[in-house]
Amino acid sequence: MQKVLKFCKDHKRVLTGVLLAFFLFAVFAAVWLTHIRGQGEKSSSWAINDQFHSFVTIEERMEQRFSCDRDLLAVSLVLAAEDEDTPPEGELELILSDSVTGEELARSTGDMRYIYNGWEAYYTTLGLDRFVENPGEVVEYTLTLIPHYTGEGRLCVGYEEGGMPAGVSLTVDGEEVDGTVALLGTQARVGGFLTKFYWVFAAGCIAAAALLYWLYSRGAALHRMVFCAVLLLGFIFNVLLPPYAAPDEKYHINQSFTLASTIYNPDLPVAQSHIRDTLRRPSDQDVLLQVDQTTVFTWQHIVKVLGRANTDPTGDTQDFPEYQVDSSYTLYWISGLAVLVGFWLHLSFAATLFLGRLANLLFFAFLSAWAVKRTPVAKPVFAVAAMLPMTLHLAASYSRDSNLLALCFFFAALLLDLAFGPRERIGWKQLVLPVLLAVIIAPSKVVYLPLAALILLIPRVRLGRFSLWIKGGFLALCVAAFLMNSGAAYLLAGFTHSGGDAAAGAVSSVVQEQTAPEETAPEAPAQEMSSPSGADSMSTEADMICYTLPYILSHPLDTFELCVRSVVEQGDHYLSTIVGGTLGYFGLDKPLDLAWGWVILLYCLLGLAWLCPDEGAVPPYARWGALLIALCCCGLAVLGCISWTPTYYETIYGFQGRYFLPVLPLLLLVQPKALRLAGDCRRGIVFAAVLADIGVLLNVFLAVVAR
Repeated sequence: MQKVLKFCKDHKRVLTGVLLAFFLFAVFAAVWLTHIRGQGEKSSSWAINDQFHSFVTIEERMEQRFSCDRDLLAVSLVLAAEDEDTPPEGELELILSDSVTGEELARSTGDMRYIYNGWEAYYTTLGLDRFVENPGEVVEYTLTLIPHYTGEGRLCVGYEEGGMPAGVSLTVDGEEVDGTVALLGTQARVGGFLTKFYWVFAAGCIAAAALLYWLYSRGAALHRMVFCAVLLLGFIFNVLLPPYAAPDEKYHINQSFTLASTIYNPDLPVAQSHIRDTLRRPSDQDVLLQVDQTTVFTWQHIVKVLGRANTDPTGDTQDFPEYQVDSSYTLYWISGLAVLVGFWLHLSFAATLFLGRLANLLFFAFLSAWAVKRTPVAKPVFAVAAMLPMTLHLAASYSRDSNLLALCFFFAALLLDLAFGPRERIGWKQLVLPVLLAVIIAPSKVVYLPLAALILLIPRVRLGRFSLWIKGGFLALCVAAFLMNSGAAYLLAGFTHSGGDAAAGAVSSVVQEQTAPEETAPEAPAQEMSSPSGADSMSTEADMICYTLPYILSHPLDTFELCVRSVVEQGDHYLSTIVGGTLGYFGLDKPLDLAWGWVILLYCLLGLAWLCPDEGAVPPYARWGALLIALCCCGLAVLGCISWTPTYYETIYGFQGRYFLPVLPLLLLVQPKALRLAGDCRRGIVFAAVLADIGVLLNVFLAVVAR
């Protein structure tokens, strides 16, 4: 017994790690048994036509000609008996052939007695004896139904009269019918893929937890733990919520691909493109991938096409009628250059999409870890803020918020280090990097312009006798960088305009005039005055009268009521979207909402990080000053959304809590001394955040499976 106890004591770290891995494995196994196993029958269908108001009787033969660009496993039609009292009997033969060549692709035979005997809208699924794989292009098919009756009953098929799309025709018993049958095609069954994908995901989570536990037990530096955690967990977020899943990501993808294309094609001017159009390689399009809602079939399709090579000629690009975000490419160079590498390597569309995402994630992981290293105070707050699910979701996407979050975290940490770090004197070399960061952040999103005021926290003695000139010049440079932005003048004019001829907050008149309603990003107002949304030809006059500055000043009570109603009715949404209680594309009817238990746990971790004792000494005035600067940014973010809100709206249009993320560490600089934790538990909090993120990822996996 003594030997056993001694062995356990000598190998405590290893045994704890093994127990942790076993516990996680047991959790994943239990979830697989209760929620994943048995899901292999899930199928994905598309509709050639999902409408029918008439029925036609089939005596000898029905032929439906249609076009599609997807695989076919089965087809479904609305079949019924002509006479409910005399159901059809006999065999129903189905033949699927190529309309152009006449080649038979698949067939099947079924018993008509199993067809529902009634006139309600029920689809009957008819399987195919062979899997019909689409070659990746539109193919014309002919679906033939031949009933072999053995009784008096006759079979009817539901169809929609008139309005036949191109390439579609319906013939019944040799006569052409002006209509299209109600026809659904089953393109995929998830089968055993889901179980395999789940266990790969589970193995990745367990491996990430094991690595982070090893770093924690070895006493690794906090910033190294943050770098590894952000990179590993962000990669898993990247896989579970693939490209086009993040808020407004399709517009950001268009921006990055356009930037890469202007470099890739030698005939195009670099970083110049019409905002209405997107540039990509001709084959960079995939209807199953370019969707906002992630399903298990999205995962399956990505795995299928990920390794395919791109065969477009080198340097060849094509215009697509898809909108970009705006005319500035400042925050898209990281992902854009990664996309360009994908072009040069002739990677597939899917692989190139992931390459750009991974570049953004790596950039964020590096700067967020560097921020944790440089800041003299609130290190655990910076660390946990960088590891929140919402932060990781954005960091592992094409959203410009990925780069913006990294830059804001690092800029705040750098200024705090210059103000209260160990360096007693600051030379011009130490100011080069803050100036560079400031002139990038200021024009990118005006709501974070007040962050430049952090320069005022640096004591005069550190800057020398020219400190006032240095600080004034720094702030003037930031303001100039903002005003030099092409949309700055229109932004200010729109917000201060008293009329209703343009929605306040638009980034530029070009963007404002060109965005069509079907391309309007649902989060447009929350893009802090720099989104491709705004006035369009379909907007009503009431939509154009917004809470501009003159309106707010003349209607203060209405504005106050708007804010109060927003907090009362949408407060839970604002709270959850700060930490990641809602993920995926927010414009969907069914976004990925996490259980509130995870939201509460994440806030508890933030609270523990907030109460950790600080190593550095920061005067109270500096902490309150940083808090005031952060609150100014938050106020501008709210004001930006209010300025987009039509005056007849009941709540603020489009606001989300995630717009507070870039200044979240500054919001938590003021600590109540009476509540501070006694010991240093920062690395333990970071490891706890890793485990919480793994739980959130599991929640996301199950939410996607449930779709």
